[in-house]
Amino acid sequence: MPLGNTKKMLQEAQAHGSAVGAFEPYTIEQIQATVEVAEEEEEPVILQFWSEVIETWGFPMLRAVVEHVANSASIPVGFHLDHALEEDLVYRALDAGFTSVMFDGSKLPLEENIKRTQKVVERAHKYGADVEAELGIIGFINQYANEEEARREVEKLLTTPEQAEFFCAQTRIDILAPAIGSIHGCPLPLARLDIPRIDAIYQATGLPLALHGGSGVSEDQLARAIKAGIAKVNVDAEVRTIAINSLKRAIENIGASGVVHNDFARYPREVKKAIKEAVRSRMRMLHPQ
Repeated sequence: MPLGNTKKMLQEAQAHGSAVGAFEPYTIEQIQATVEVAEEEEEPVILQFWSEVIETWGFPMLRAVVEHVANSASIPVGFHLDHALEEDLVYRALDAGFTSVMFDGSKLPLEENIKRTQKVVERAHKYGADVEAELGIIGFINQYANEEEARREVEKLLTTPEQAEFFCAQTRIDILAPAIGSIHGCPLPLARLDIPRIDAIYQATGLPLALHGGSGVSEDQLARAIKAGIAKVNVDAEVRTIAINSLKRAIENIGASGVVHNDFARYPREVKKAIKEAVRSRMRMLHPQ
């Protein structure tokens, strides 16, 4: 199936009361595992990549792999650029065939964020690509001394419905990532989402909302957030942690067995199994009853 249109995927999910998982692969086996699970679950999926992954792979190789996997899949696969801080990366991603891009100007003064986002939207829409933008500050867990400090500081920087309505009207973005209580980089649930705020932002903007830091959100909160307007759920830390731990065990087994050649050829399969279990678990949470 050709690469999917991201906004259309999100709108269709919302029409059925669900959300689409946006996973952050780092390796070929992680890309394969994510799409295989999506096919087995008969769900659309978004593969999203940030600058460090792109720097490692390069645009031509990344596009070739994602297009091959998507064209072989029976479900829609989105190809998304995550957290681009500079327009140049966005424009190179559009040239490389990304179906949606995120320009993250959340740390800029509002007026500058709006102006720069407007230019990205104008360029992206000419490619038929969708634009996601962040408003408010969604912090990273490693910025804080402990979990309570993280929650306290994150709650100071939440997006208001009024800000969201103004920003979306000015920029004409397609997907909004508001600050609603989640935290980037949490492998375990510890966030406290502001569900009424999510609902108010969705009512004010009418846009599909993206939840960043989805790994740090409990199943119960996730269900309520989806009903309130969340359509895209970003998942990275949870799957990445499981993949790294699986890789560590595989490497330890190589040393223990003494048969480096055979085991080294086999270890990606073991890591892939662990990734699939993690992706499946999170993907099944995206359909609240």
